[in-house]
Amino acid sequence: MASDKPTKEEVENAFAKADKDGNGKLTMSDFKVCLLEVMKDENGREMVDNEDMMEMVMNGFDADGDKMVSLDELLKVIGDKKIDEKLMFKTMIKGADKDGNGFLSAAEFKPILEAMMDGEDDDEDGPPIEFFMNMADSNSDQKLSVQELLNLFTGEAEEKDPKEEMKSMFRLYDTDADGMISKKEILGFMKMMGMVDEDDTRADMRMIVNMFMAGSDEDGDGKLNYEEF
Repeated sequence: MASDKPTKEEVENAFAKADKDGNGKLTMSDFKVCLLEVMKDENGREMVDNEDMMEMVMNGFDADGDKMVSLDELLKVIGDKKIDEKLMFKTMIKGADKDGNGFLSAAEFKPILEAMMDGEDDDEDGPPIEFFMNMADSNSDQKLSVQELLNLFTGEAEEKDPKEEMKSMFRLYDTDADGMISKKEILGFMKMMGMVDEDDTRADMRMIVNMFMAGSDEDGDGKLNYEEF
């Protein structure tokens, strides 16, 4: 989201300007006007132009489900000296859960990730959506609950058992979820995390991967199972 932290007065003024018919409720078009007043930066304009993201944000603010946003609903998330980022993120999750099942698919999670990255990671070589899905999916059920996302982005995670932490790390490498880590997956992870330099040759990368595998691939099948990892 945008970095501005508007005061309550600024939000109230923006709401009044957007509420053209004075009924105390903002439609989607009104809501866009209000956000542009509050978020006076390039990221705010980009978000307003993104229809999928705006639908998600609108649904998140709309606590009573009437497809409109009241001043009270707006102020519950923004309008103090500091934006309640945790509450804002919760509203974004709610808005992204379009089927209302309490979980987010990769497609539903993508707009949230784009908003959380704040336009800073537009590089095609950046971590893919699957990376964050695997990172947040603490119980390996291939879907994300609200709490799992909060754990990932707000640090609300309960203290994990070291074995659970290791399982989470294993899933980050095991991108095809077949229970094995291949050399290709190791190399892919290293590239994604910036552990491979642009000037590294194929021979260099092959050596790096082989060093990673050395001493761990006990059965010599060219892959690592969880125990070997």
